[in-house]
Amino acid sequence: MRYIVSLVFILLLLSGCKKNSGTGDTGSVIFQYEYTNNATVSSHNGWLLDNTGKVSRFQKKATWVFPDKDGSISESDMQKNMAACDSVMAKVSTSDFTNYAGKALSCVDGPMTPITNPTSGAGVYIYAFYQFDSGNKKYKQVILSMYGDQQQLNISAFSSTVVDWMSKIR
Repeated sequence: MRYIVSLVFILLLLSGCKKNSGTGDTGSVIFQYEYTNNATVSSHNGWLLDNTGKVSRFQKKATWVFPDKDGSISESDMQKNMAACDSVMAKVSTSDFTNYAGKALSCVDGPMTPITNPTSGAGVYIYAFYQFDSGNKKYKQVILSMYGDQQQLNISAFSSTVVDWMSKIR
């Protein structure tokens, strides 16, 4: 009888230990800060931060694959972008990466403000992250903050916290 009670108790405990499907795996996240300006002189630079904590810089001269109109980029194209980075700018601790990746994943579904065009010629600054979808082997871009020639904000609970953290990496 004690065996059956113990088994039922263990099954009840295990049934409550489900992975939260709305958050995803923090190891599947790549953070990105990016500045692009195509007004008079073309400019494109920024950094990528992968789950090893390595912050890798990219510059205008890098051959770059931008996400498609839906904000998706293939796994192989993301690898090309990572390879196009020319130097390591910084290293982020595993605990910081995991903490902020978890916060970022809570921003996946927004909500987002409408896109506005407040200026012209200033370029666009974007704080974003990519979440990997193993089913279709693509990364999906999630914008946290975009300002300059175009402006849009992710107004979910942790987006400004993640952007503040990312801005200190630059």
